[in-house]
Amino acid sequence: MPNADSMLANSMRAAAMLLAALAGQAHASLDGHPSVTQYLSNDAPFVVFGVAPTRLNEASSRLTLTFIATDPLDQVNVFPFVRHTPDGPARLRPHVTCGPREPGSWNCHIPVADLLREFKDGDGEIGLRIEAHGNLRSRGQHSTVIVTVPVRHTAASASR
Repeated sequence: MPNADSMLANSMRAAAMLLAALAGQAHASLDGHPSVTQYLSNDAPFVVFGVAPTRLNEASSRLTLTFIATDPLDQVNVFPFVRHTPDGPARLRPHVTCGPREPGSWNCHIPVADLLREFKDGDGEIGLRIEAHGNLRSRGQHSTVIVTVPVRHTAASASR
């Protein structure tokens, strides 16, 4: 069981990493709007800071996922998906490997150009199912996070 000093040190380290991530992602919205982040489970030493950009259009080529590891992470995998309607069906695509990672603030680039071609002239959302594992030998160190980012076609492309 961790002692109070190590817990305080970890908390201070996490706060410092959050501030560093803020400085490095000045172009991202602090609340992530209009993207949405939902934790399905949160037992790994892992925090999603956000994605940039927070909305996509047909000219977008990638999403940048920013996350913080408060302790070492053995594995971080991101499974992109496409939804044509909110809460509609989605098929997970091949994963993008974003870890293992040491403690710190990290960026992971997720290609989205191929996914955006599926929208043609309609709107929808691209999602990321993020699976993070602290120690892979410990079942209790697993987090699952879903981030959804709206896709909107610009007026120029809608008139084609």
